[in-house]
Order: sequence, then C-alpha cells, then structure tokens
Amino acid sequence: MDLDLPLTVSPSMVSPTRRIIEAKLGPVLEDEDAIFRVAMTAHELLENAAKYASDGKARLELSVTPREEGAIVRVVVTNNSTQEHIAELGACYAEMNAAKDAMAHYFSLMRMDIEVDVEGERVKVVASGIVAR
Repeated sequence: MDLDLPLTVSPSMVSPTRRIIEAKLGPVLEDEDAIFRVAMTAHELLENAAKYASDGKARLELSVTPREEGAIVRVVVTNNSTQEHIAELGACYAEMNAAKDAMAHYFSLMRMDIEVDVEGERVKVVASGIVAR
C-alpha cells in the first residue's frame, strides 16, 4: 500500500487524516494495535507539521510492504519550516537519540511524573504534573 497526500495542514485536519489512514491500513494490516500505532505516529507527525509548517503545507507519505514475518511500515511527513524551528528539531532529535530510556525521556518532555501500580492483572499508570492554566 502506498499513500501520498499533499496537505494544507492545520490542527483541525490532523484527526480526520488519521481516520483516513486507519481506514486505508485496515485491509493491509490485520493487527488493530499495529494500525493504531501507525496512525498515531502519522497523527503526531502531522500535529508537528501543523504547528511548524512555515507555509501551511505538508506532504504525508505512507507505505506498507507486506513481508512473511509482518510488514515494513514507513511514515514520512515533509514540510517547510523556519531555521529556528529546524535547529530546535535537531537539538530534540540528538537528545532523544542520546536517552537510554526512551519512555522516561518522553515523559520528562511532557513534564510529568509517572507512577505505575500493578495489582494482579490490573495496571494503573498515573501521569501527574503541574501545567499552566
């Protein structure tokens, strides 16, 4: 499956585009969790494009190549941005790659403290922090 969508990006188009992706992935991927993860990856990338695209445009490319043991999935979002935002992205990327624990790094970026409580088969994850009103 190959999908190539030139888009005018705005926050309001991110969720509808994610739903289109989910619908396109349904016939190709059998695993609902995989469909969700791929669609959410595209969602997050499109949110960034909507926020940082200097001209309000982006291109979403999605490909799924079936293999015997699963599928190779590739999600690409391309947009123009300012040099300032490109420098910030480079710094974030370097920091993320240097992190030993990706999940801990992610939650530190969200400025949330994480607690995990397991009782038998019940797992409770609590993310808490102070945010601006």
